Amino acid sequence: MTMRRNESMHTFTMEAAFAHDGEGTANTSPSSVVSVMANAKSTFPGIVTARQLARSLDVILEPHGFKKETTLLATSFCCDEVSRDTEDELRDIYGQNFSFGGIGGFPFSGCTAIGALCHHVAPNGQCLIVYGPHVGIDFDGVVGKVNRPGHQGSGACCNTALASLEYVKAVKEGRTIHSPDPSDPMTAQQVFVNNALLEHSDRLLQADNSAVELPYAMYDCMDSLLKRILDKCLPRDLPENVPVALLGGVQVNTPEGTPEYFLPKKFEIVNHKGEVLQDLLSALIDEGNKNVKQIMLHKRRIENAEKA
Repeated sequence: MTMRRNESMHTFTMEAAFAHDGEGTANTSPSSVVSVMANAKSTFPGIVTARQLARSLDVILEPHGFKKETTLLATSFCCDEVSRDTEDELRDIYGQNFSFGGIGGFPFSGCTAIGALCHHVAPNGQCLIVYGPHVGIDFDGVVGKVNRPGHQGSGACCNTALASLEYVKAVKEGRTIHSPDPSDPMTAQQVFVNNALLEHSDRLLQADNSAVELPYAMYDCMDSLLKRILDKCLPRDLPENVPVALLGGVQVNTPEGTPEYFLPKKFEIVNHKGEVLQDLLSALIDEGNKNVKQIMLHKRRIENAEKA
């Protein structure tokens, strides 16, 4: 895409993100649902459904002292409405969440929000922080797009990430693009994401599919920023007896009628100093891919045996 010299960053962002809106298959069918699920699993190996994710977190964290009643859930997800499904599943387990994410899912609320979060945790409580970018897969299997209710075809997902990818391409092609003052709140978050992804330009532009590589690069940028924030806030703001579970990964958004997915990239428990106490990533992936029907049948057999 070209950018006129005097064109605003906002215009560039909107055109880059939504250039292909409305294209592709609009209506669902049994075969398209199966195809989306298969594409999601093959494109992002290790994903678990959002519902399984929430259940698995409870199963794994409870033995480590994370009680549903005393665990404060905090999320840093994109403001896009499709990012709410995973949040809803987590809230079904842990109740209301503290939200500190901005566009793309970046923890733009910064140290002030994390400092407040630390003070919101109940005495002798626990904290679960879940964060990461998101990416869509539409009925045609296109990564970086998703079918939204009421729309013909599919549209960009995540539009922030895709606009930043186009910005990276433009800069690397040698185009002169006016970037607004990063202190101006009108475009500050998009400018930050653009500059963050520039550091990953080689991996993005050399990837077999830049739309697939994009959420991984976004995650690395977010993880780095969150680490800076936590290093600043811990141990100063967090009570000594409060453990924090950090779950970072990529949300995979799908059309209505198909499961929402999450690709875990990091899952660990840290103490009030930010020191890692437990690495639970493999346990989460294993638990998240268990057959729920078999688990429920097993529980019922145990309950029936106890009643007999």
